[in-house]
Amino acid sequence: MRKLLITGGFGKIGRHFIQHFHDQYSIRVADIVTEVGLFPNSVEVFQADLTDFANCPPLCEGIDTIIHLAGIIDEGPEADEMMETNTQTILNIFKAATRSGCKRVIFASSAQTIEGYSKDVQVNINMPVRPGNLYGVSKCFGEALSAYHAYHSNISAICLRIGAFEFPEDYTEMNARDLSAFTHPDDLNQLLQKSIEAQNIQYEVLNAISNNRYKRLDISEAKERVGYEPQADAFELFNLKKGP
Repeated sequence: MRKLLITGGFGKIGRHFIQHFHDQYSIRVADIVTEVGLFPNSVEVFQADLTDFANCPPLCEGIDTIIHLAGIIDEGPEADEMMETNTQTILNIFKAATRSGCKRVIFASSAQTIEGYSKDVQVNINMPVRPGNLYGVSKCFGEALSAYHAYHSNISAICLRIGAFEFPEDYTEMNARDLSAFTHPDDLNQLLQKSIEAQNIQYEVLNAISNNRYKRLDISEAKERVGYEPQADAFELFNLKKGP
């Protein structure tokens, strides 16, 4: 059974993935805040601050693939803290992963890496990054670091630019941009699994949104490189009509 380390595994994305795949993979979870009894006993849980490198090598021992979800999402008034935390954790994880012989790191990047483009532009992975905020800048750093290690270390890296991740039952209201960048949790689960299982990948940046009628990001490469087949369409799911 392939062994995974999921950092930030107590967040929404990690919880949903573990709920559906804990019986298909051997999973180790690391998070700065944990909750007793949330996961089955087969899931290893470690409370750890990943900004401290000393905590990272033991977590990476024996791991095949790392899904790196940990980080601060909302930059708010503490942008310096967000930048420091997000950049330091990915630095530490790659350093420990390469030393421990991990085969792949799947980095949770963000659609915020390209939010500087006009809203009427569909962005593909060949376009230069244009972050819309400092959180996006921290994700650009993670993508660049992933590329560095993929081409200079014996490790594969896949960066997933995740859009507006939302459980449909939690839907209140999303603007047109959020709908066009909507990522259904089940679609992201599929893409994560396909990214774990994909062969012959050195480095890829893949757009991780659902099959929305209007797409902020082009998902062609995700389909071609790992066989992604998203099912949800935000405009249909939330009963938005095509026009007047």
